[in-house]
Amino acid sequence: MYFVPKLPKKVQFLLEFSYAYVDTLCHKSPVDQFVGGRPGTDKQLLFLLLLIKKVTNWSYRTVAEMGDVSHSTLVRANTYFLTRHIYEKYFTHLLKDARQKELIPGKLVALDSSFVKTFSKREEFGSENWNEHKKAYGFKLHLLVDCETKFPIALIVGNGIAHDSTLAIPLLHKAKRFLKKKKGYVLADKGYDSDAIVRWINKELGRKAGIPIRRMPSKGKNYAWEASTRNFQAKAKGRTLKKSIYNWRTAVERIFSQLKRTFHLGKEETRGFANFVKNVYLTLICYTLKLFHITKTS
Repeated sequence: MYFVPKLPKKVQFLLEFSYAYVDTLCHKSPVDQFVGGRPGTDKQLLFLLLLIKKVTNWSYRTVAEMGDVSHSTLVRANTYFLTRHIYEKYFTHLLKDARQKELIPGKLVALDSSFVKTFSKREEFGSENWNEHKKAYGFKLHLLVDCETKFPIALIVGNGIAHDSTLAIPLLHKAKRFLKKKKGYVLADKGYDSDAIVRWINKELGRKAGIPIRRMPSKGKNYAWEASTRNFQAKAKGRTLKKSIYNWRTAVERIFSQLKRTFHLGKEETRGFANFVKNVYLTLICYTLKLFHITKTS
């Protein structure tokens, strides 16, 4: 009997892509190159193995044996790719490629955040304090996505207690090159209901904000219907309240669900903020490559 093992189908799409750009990012100048010693492990191979680990959620030892490298080499490579900003630069490279191929129309974009609990269920470095709403310690991934093609556009990784609205403008600012004064909409839930955010979207992006207005209390001795109406009309400026447009916002919720369910974000047995950042970039790189694969085969 002959047994020829194959990679699972959920991993095979990773083998369709070239990772030559990783060598470009890891290239050292003649001054930084070390003369002597044994040759280092191929960076493209290490990068691919880390992507396979992310998709399968297998252990370092299992994945390292597949590539005939030591598990400690794979662990060190993961840290190397983070500290040298290889993950961030490669993810940006994928987004630029998607934009050139017109896979990021940018007409309808949505932003939101997702809370991920710490593995230890206790306070870890970077998680700051207890999140009373989630009843846990954790971290947050703030993400801006294209609602039509489901491609990510920009991200910010933060602690688990920062309010979503405090990072909305920094997140949109990172995505300005993808949203250059195009007519369109920026969609978000009521947690982002802020006049400052709406004004920034109108002025800097030339777009309307698809953010619902929080309902004000309608009871009390100081309540006045006319004043409440004027306040609503003032807050409605620069926004769209069409439900047919706002319903596109659910795309970002489905993307978060896929990142956690398919690519195991939050299920890694790692601790600390730095490890969470590694997991986020690996997850988004795998997710983006999967979108390229779907686009190519459809």
